[in-house]
Formats: sequence, C-alpha cells, structure tokens
Amino acid sequence: MTKDNAMTITTARFLILGLIPFSVTACGARSPVAPSAPAVATMRVGTESFRVLLPTDELVAAARAAMGGGSSRILNGVIRLGTQVNTGYSWHLEELSFAEVAIELCDGTPSMVEQQGTAFGAGRFCPWNARVVSITPN
Repeated sequence: MTKDNAMTITTARFLILGLIPFSVTACGARSPVAPSAPAVATMRVGTESFRVLLPTDELVAAARAAMGGGSSRILNGVIRLGTQVNTGYSWHLEELSFAEVAIELCDGTPSMVEQQGTAFGAGRFCPWNARVVSITPN
C-alpha cells in the first residue's frame, strides 16, 4: 500500500465516522418530535381557554406559526354542536383556518359562544385576542 492510498483511506474513514453523528442528529433521532396531524391546539382568550382539533399537517404548521408570532394568528372556524376535543363546552370548531384579519361579528370569548351556541357570530368564531398556548398530539 502506498502512502497516498493509506492517506486516502484514513481520510475517508475520518469523514464517514465523523459525519455519522451529524446525520443522526439531522434526521431528528436525538431531537424532540413536533406534533403532527392530528393534533390539539389549546387557545387562550383572556382568562378563558378552549381546544381545537388540528386534523391536517397544514393546520398544525399554521398553529405553530401563530404560536411563534406569525402574522396569521386569528383562529377562524365554524361552530358545531358537540364537544369533540373541546372539553368543558357544548361546542367545537371545524373548517379551521388562521387569518391575519377577521370581521368583528365573530370576535368574542368561548363563554359567549357557550351562551349563544351556533347563533354566535353567524355560526363562526374568530377570537381576535386568542393565542395558541400549546399544541399536543391527539
């Protein structure tokens, strides 16, 4: 074996063995896994909170962006009867989106929706001051 071949083999071994820890970390094997769909977002409006089901990866990503201060922070959804994941209330939201702006008609609090039901906000709830406080796997 020549000196150049030995050097090439040593360099290759170093690169392969040296890069393995980086590839394992980059693949997420040592990092916490972010929730993917379906997931549940807990929203807070003032002192009240409520929960929504995030059925798609796109909604999970939008909720994460809103939680991180993104411009589309206003949750907007159709009010449906039944609890689903929104324990403590007689309603839940479906057909969700996160928006930058929404009409005042659907702005309010979870307790206002609880009092008025599906009649609140012409059937929609879009609390302007709601904040995503957590996202957990469902």
